[in-house]
Amino acid sequence: MMYNDAPSDVAAWILDGHPPGRKRSGPALLSMPSYRGRISRQELANLLAYVFTVQQYGGLNDSAVRRGRDVALRAGCFGCHGNEGRGLVRDPGSLKGYVPPWDGVDFSDLVHDQAELRQWILDGTSDRFRRNPLARAVLSREVIKMPAFKGRLSEKDVDALIAYIGWVRDHPRAGEGRRVAGQALNVAN
Repeated sequence: MMYNDAPSDVAAWILDGHPPGRKRSGPALLSMPSYRGRISRQELANLLAYVFTVQQYGGLNDSAVRRGRDVALRAGCFGCHGNEGRGLVRDPGSLKGYVPPWDGVDFSDLVHDQAELRQWILDGTSDRFRRNPLARAVLSREVIKMPAFKGRLSEKDVDALIAYIGWVRDHPRAGEGRRVAGQALNVAN
């Protein structure tokens, strides 16, 4: 699904097995089947709602925010922080048993301001946590540890990532999948 630039692309993958304007590439070990004529309009709407709920879709009108999402994808942030950084990744040994999502209440406890967020990104923790013996002990027990990206991300990348995290915090996803799925259905028919 690497060619998805719009909700209509996902509908095309489901209905035709490939995005618009692209043919199926030669024989593949596994090919996406075509479901056109096999599923109802409601089943397509349900599938689209699911895909848009769990993937990185929707209103990224700001170029810094889009760049931040791309940095997060490239750096592997979603592997630990979940789709869009919204959580659902277990972390045995951590205080609460999961990697904190960027849009959750835990984030406010871990990150007090943008300077502290920058420390987490670049150093894998913050000065405040390094100085606190209890925080250090909790962080040392985590199976999934925040990596330090100093020397791996440019300042511009870090700024964009911070912009994207801010966008995630400002834009809850409840109901977003249904809205975008409805738009894709209008285009698919």
